[in-house]
Amino acid sequence: MGIAGVPCLCCCLSKDGAAMKAASSSLFGGFVLATAVSGAILLALTLWNTVQLQILAHRPAPSLVQLSDGQSVQVRAAGHYAREPEVIRRFVAEALGMLFTWRRYIPAAGPGQADSEDPGIVLSNRAWVPTSVFQAGFCLSEDLRTELLRQLAELSARTLSGKSGQVLFSATFIGRPQPVAGQEHTWSLSVVGSQVVFSPERPEGVPIPFNKQVTVRAVEPPVVPGELPQTPLEKAVARVRGSGLEIVSLRSLAAPEISPEISPEISKEQSR
Repeated sequence: MGIAGVPCLCCCLSKDGAAMKAASSSLFGGFVLATAVSGAILLALTLWNTVQLQILAHRPAPSLVQLSDGQSVQVRAAGHYAREPEVIRRFVAEALGMLFTWRRYIPAAGPGQADSEDPGIVLSNRAWVPTSVFQAGFCLSEDLRTELLRQLAELSARTLSGKSGQVLFSATFIGRPQPVAGQEHTWSLSVVGSQVVFSPERPEGVPIPFNKQVTVRAVEPPVVPGELPQTPLEKAVARVRGSGLEIVSLRSLAAPEISPEISPEISKEQSR
């Protein structure tokens, strides 16, 4: 029996081995097929992405952007530190208006409300400066801000008369920004205007000529945190530096330095 059973056992073993080989071959074939299908899908996705990127690369850039208030503005691609001439001129006009307009009170927020006294800011040299001027000082470069704020504090103290006195800045001409040689992303422009001093003795106002050469440069605009609450000073800094510009120098213009393009504006102002 034992000898007769040996061939049967060998036969069973060979059948099991053949079955295992068939199962391995089937598994390997399935793996190869799945890999091939996955590779084909990845290749198709890669080709689709390539085609879409080519379409996007040749598509014209959007020229209009809709703001949150529903208005549409025209845009175009520009360098990170590139600034349009009108952006520079508007920044200079607003910055000088805030720096050289002085008053000892804070205007009423709405109709029917009274003006309130401005507590101002006391600087390290004990000089008082209006709150609005201190906030506007952040449109200046750091190496200019402290010294100019001290000068403005002294000038405003000498000029303002009583609690109702005020000095208003008015620009009659703001020149076209010209690149400064040897300095990247820096422009210079001429500003001609006046500071009008109002006082109880002279309610009609007394104009003081204001002729300056202003130099500005492009900087990183501040990043405003969306969720964190902001102090009034933080809001003011974000507002005055939102254009990505800062004033690096203010120089008085002598009469011979005033360019011909400004002269007609000065003559027109003087003839009024």
